[in-house]
Amino acid sequence: MAGRGMAREIEPAISARGVIKSFGRQRVLDSLTVDIPYGVTYCLLGPNGSGKTTFIRAIVRLLHLDGGEMSVLGRPVSEVDEIYSQIGYMTQHKALYPDLTVQENMEFYAGLYGLKKQQRVARLEELLEMVDLSEHSGRLAGALSGGMYQRLSLACTLIHEPELLLLDEPTVGVDPRLRQTFWEYFGRLTQEGKTVLITTHLMDEAEKCQRVGYMRAGRMAAEGTPEEILRQAGLRPILKLWLAEPERDAVLLRAEGYEIDVVGGVVQVRLESHARIKEVLAAVSPLDMRLAEPKLEEAFLRLSEAA
Repeated sequence: MAGRGMAREIEPAISARGVIKSFGRQRVLDSLTVDIPYGVTYCLLGPNGSGKTTFIRAIVRLLHLDGGEMSVLGRPVSEVDEIYSQIGYMTQHKALYPDLTVQENMEFYAGLYGLKKQQRVARLEELLEMVDLSEHSGRLAGALSGGMYQRLSLACTLIHEPELLLLDEPTVGVDPRLRQTFWEYFGRLTQEGKTVLITTHLMDEAEKCQRVGYMRAGRMAAEGTPEEILRQAGLRPILKLWLAEPERDAVLLRAEGYEIDVVGGVVQVRLESHARIKEVLAAVSPLDMRLAEPKLEEAFLRLSEAA
């Protein structure tokens, strides 16, 4: 166990080195290199056609790579079939049985992964409550709305408590309240050391992730924590100060080495970090102030324009 823990500190959960995949003349993964650590929520973003789904399909070997190397949970991707029981994959495509009920679908997947009866009963109850389908357990999967179907797909993916979760657009059609519940659940999973890789188009979801990868044309255009992505794009928090003598205080702050703009009588201070706020307030006494946080969406727009 100790050896496995040490390996987790050294090895990433997923490692890709120069990965290449083409369909005909179209190169969908173009020398993609990335490491995804254990025990994090990792959001994969990018425009349609950027290679996100292809990358996930390559992880579970639903397609064969044309070049490069990849490892999954410490094993070469060529051996991933031997660790399928440690992986949960929720595809964008409908993978449930429409003629089975909600509960029957979950029972099927529980049996597929060898859950014993007592464990199965407790697990189904927990997940049905989490995805808010307890009152619909007898409904046919084929009769569910899009959002309810999505919730059932997630429950079936989680049934065997996998070490690695691969979720391709898991919250499409899910209402905001349940989306929040899902993200809280994902957070608990990573606290247990599990790894959650999610593709999404929603920037507010990306901001919830511990790490983010922005793909463009089959490559990783930017990668890191949300804060690191913002810095890569040259974006920083701005402290807006309403001051009795803005011009005088602006000169004072510039002399202290701060980047200052004065817009409409409001002094705007570009911060290297939030820790600098106390230093600014020690230098001047504002009548009012507001902190404007940069957004990932703006960062990705900048990075796309620079590419």
